[in-house]
Amino acid sequence: MRLRTEFIQLPLSFDATRLAAEVAQFDERLWRPHPEGHPGNAALPLIAVDGDPANDSVKGTMQPTAHLRACPYLRQVLASFSAPLGRTRLMRLDGNAEATRHSDTNYYWMRRMRIHVPIVTDPAVMFHCGGASVHMAAGESWIFDTWKIHNVVNPNPTRRIHLVADTAGSTQFSSLIRGDVEPRMVAFDEHTEPRIEIEPNAYPVVMSPDEQTTLVALLDVRDRALGAAVERFLDEWRTLWHAHGERRSGWTHYRASLDRFDSMLSRFTNVTLDNGVDAVELVRQALVRPALNPYLAPRETPEFLVRRRIERPVFIVSSPRSGSSLLFETMAQSPTVFTPGGESHVIIEGIDALHPAQHGWDSNRLTAADATPIIASVLETRFLAELRARDGSRRLPTAVRMLEKTPKNSLRVPFLRAIHPDAFFIYLYRDPRATISSMLDAWASRRFVTYPDLPEWDGPPWSLVLIPGWREQRGRPLEEIVAHQWSEATRILLDDLEALPPDSWSVASYDALVAEPQKEIERLCAFVGIGWDHQLTAPLPLSRHTLTEPMPDKWRRHGEQIDRIFDRVQPIADRAHEWFARPPAQRVRVTNELAPPFSTAENAPAFRSVHTSSFTDVLRSVRASLLLSTYQSGRVVVVRRDGDATNTHFVAFDSPMGIAASGNRLAIATAGAVWDYRSSPAVAERIEPRGRHDAAFVPRNTHVTGEIAVHEIAFDAGGALWIVNTRFSTLCTLDVDHSFVPRWRPPFITELAPEDRCHLNGLAMVEGRPRLVTALGETNVQGGWRADKTAGGVLIDVDSGMTIVRGLSMPHSPRWYAGKLWLLESGKGSLLYVDTKEGRVETVALLPGFTRGLAFAGHYAFIGLSQVRESVFDGIPLSRRLHLDERACGVWVVDIRNGTIVAFLKFEDAVQEIFDVQVLNDVEFPELLDTQSDLVRTHFEVPAPRV
Repeated sequence: MRLRTEFIQLPLSFDATRLAAEVAQFDERLWRPHPEGHPGNAALPLIAVDGDPANDSVKGTMQPTAHLRACPYLRQVLASFSAPLGRTRLMRLDGNAEATRHSDTNYYWMRRMRIHVPIVTDPAVMFHCGGASVHMAAGESWIFDTWKIHNVVNPNPTRRIHLVADTAGSTQFSSLIRGDVEPRMVAFDEHTEPRIEIEPNAYPVVMSPDEQTTLVALLDVRDRALGAAVERFLDEWRTLWHAHGERRSGWTHYRASLDRFDSMLSRFTNVTLDNGVDAVELVRQALVRPALNPYLAPRETPEFLVRRRIERPVFIVSSPRSGSSLLFETMAQSPTVFTPGGESHVIIEGIDALHPAQHGWDSNRLTAADATPIIASVLETRFLAELRARDGSRRLPTAVRMLEKTPKNSLRVPFLRAIHPDAFFIYLYRDPRATISSMLDAWASRRFVTYPDLPEWDGPPWSLVLIPGWREQRGRPLEEIVAHQWSEATRILLDDLEALPPDSWSVASYDALVAEPQKEIERLCAFVGIGWDHQLTAPLPLSRHTLTEPMPDKWRRHGEQIDRIFDRVQPIADRAHEWFARPPAQRVRVTNELAPPFSTAENAPAFRSVHTSSFTDVLRSVRASLLLSTYQSGRVVVVRRDGDATNTHFVAFDSPMGIAASGNRLAIATAGAVWDYRSSPAVAERIEPRGRHDAAFVPRNTHVTGEIAVHEIAFDAGGALWIVNTRFSTLCTLDVDHSFVPRWRPPFITELAPEDRCHLNGLAMVEGRPRLVTALGETNVQGGWRADKTAGGVLIDVDSGMTIVRGLSMPHSPRWYAGKLWLLESGKGSLLYVDTKEGRVETVALLPGFTRGLAFAGHYAFIGLSQVRESVFDGIPLSRRLHLDERACGVWVVDIRNGTIVAFLKFEDAVQEIFDVQVLNDVEFPELLDTQSDLVRTHFEVPAPRV
């Protein structure tokens, strides 16, 4: 709802400590992941449709969940607002995460406000709305303007939990907004059981003309042509309303009117409202999609109401964890399909009649008997409301080709076929051993819990598909539960596919998809008749549901469990293999060599990252990209903006450390060499897709230095590369005859020796000259700096040899920028400003990790963060401030004008440390090529011929 200002604090406050105690009672398995899959976001429903915590919909009768009944003080808090409440949840935001930036503009939000009561928070958590920002403190209560673009950023490791309640308001609530009542603390009263008013239904059966007129005024459509079209629709709707009201006699007429209006809206393009939202999309959200909801009517509904728009849909079906997300996300790149963006659990099970609770919790099985005309109508409406093209656009053609995948659909083929007789099915086959192994991982991770409160089940939280006969698995080992789950899902699926005409289904091979993605995808697209215009290379990007990076024999770490149960799944496995794939290799039991629980070969983690939307905005505003080095994982990471997201591209190097960039030159220091690159515009033009890359760095030379522990490197004004030679405690340059050329060392280092006496590590260039360096100690014996690594760090002036600042905790990355010296005090996780004349330091920002790697663009500092290995850096102040699991790895962005954290990019799994950060100014989408690249082998740079 639009408000008069971005934020309004209500005059009610609460006991956050008591609220936190009530929240703490809930087991982790009860928290539900965000419906759109936003990383780090989870919810625990308190008021939901039919009181079902698994139902995220806002359509239907709202009722308290069992979770709310367990929280007496939360009930009193909600009652104190004296307004009917809609969907209400506890919303949790993990540390180093964000609530993705968006605007709430659909019908539900046009007339409703969102109340926030912070329960667990951190002073660094900021709520951004429009151009304003605020920290909502624990125990306060707020509303905000949901019409404007808003976001929450949690830059620290601690979790944030808010009570979030939706309401259309009331007379008493309006007085709270106006501030007509005195501020008061609502304390817990053990003798009071308040009455919570709950909104019975947020959506009408048929929207009235009066409500439509109010909504149009809220939209404030200023485009004359679009406004005139809306007015003509309102006139037609008003005429129908006077003739039929909400009676079923008018429903088909209403539907026809909506279809005509929706089709006409497609003529309008590039029309936006004052909040930047597409005007046509918002008209659809406010007037078209919510206007007719016959299934909410209290009496019998009529026959098929929605004119069929989804034609020849494509359903990917398989047992869980077969790789269907990878296939789905790849085929979703087709220019001619529309997808709901992810799995359709809520779309399908949000219809009461299709939820397993309505079938006695028997299973997710649905058959043709469940495909009544009204169910078909409602399901198509729900899908059409969510479908979007590959670029995110929600403008739908008259006839829509839908691509969908949900593992539960392995039990629903007859139902889907009855709804869509023209549907295609693609069965994805994967080696049963690999699939069952991945299912075991999914259960153990608790990231795939589907029914946390499954009645009559006392085992681990039920995950993945609910198969017939699940009750008989009570008390059995997990591997037996999973074996039955895979076997039943696959058996039923194969039976159902065999009953279909042979030209309506095909088979995809997971192995072929991984090994030859282009060939496999082109074959499948040709079969179902959809377009394909991408060139794919192996390996494909990991799907968003990937737990660990795929490897052929990764299943072997579960080898003993799989061998114990494989006899019982063998008949179904043989049947599946007989149809679709090569025979699985001979089963191999876990050997002693594979027995360790974390074998590198078996558990190689994925190179994954998440980022705040503001990180992409920062890259866009400074027109730059980043290069990061991570010696621990052997990669240089190219960080670049790709539309409205940030892309991380990993290039393998041997322990990369310092990075230097100047003009068209790039240098990268590795374990025993320095690589010299040049930017080649001609190569950039040849990279697919053509015209996307604005720079391509091609290797030209390699200088072998030997293992001298090169740390930072930088070009001087004359183009010479200066190197911090940590092993020899010296600054050096390079020539063609030597490993290195010593140029300077601190005055307390008495000789050139490969002993890392002071751990010289950082270099600041000032006006093109090496001017300032950092070291971890002023010691002159081998490894002497280790004795006082927590407070022995120094900043040294190169010209005079004088130590400017002492007592630093593991300083790194000195940089001269905007006329000032900036420095990272890594042991404290901080960014400092240093007054070089006075030797005074000032802390600009504290960050959630070991700070190392610093670069600037505009008024932003890009700071590398590492998680820190305790065995190496134990005892430093950072390890006292943050536990290991609270420290992050990635790049944090700080506004140097005020020290505020404005964005971050966080790595997961494989990358745990960052060494250097380099900004590539005026380069927004670069490529970093290696010597094995075909482009490098087939492109030649030669001098211009002499005249």
